[in-house]
Amino acid sequence: MTEAKLEKQKKKLVELGVMQQEDTLINYLQANYVEQLIGKFGQWKQGWAYFTQQRLIIITGLLDDNIVIPYESIRNLEKSNQGLFPMGITITYENESGTSVTAKISISKRNKWIEFLQEKSHI
Repeated sequence: MTEAKLEKQKKKLVELGVMQQEDTLINYLQANYVEQLIGKFGQWKQGWAYFTQQRLIIITGLLDDNIVIPYESIRNLEKSNQGLFPMGITITYENESGTSVTAKISISKRNKWIEFLQEKSHI
């Protein structure tokens, strides 16, 4: 990923209000996420995953709330599947009000990104 592309994406994230100017964008890639419908039921949708020095940001589209997970709030990481494909990561974290929340994402090179998240969250 070139520095120019990263800087362009960082500017968009800062304007959107999901990233601080002093944070550093490390990488981004296309990802799927689960939109929670009722209880544990959800629907897979396409989005983008942005890995910064301080947080994981999932851009979900115009109608859904973006998912912003500060690394220090992550409590558990597990491998999961997207249908039959072993590409999923289940992330349990505490939101701003202290409530435990579970998010599921699906990305390529899952093991690399799980290791990254483990390192950043110290779990």
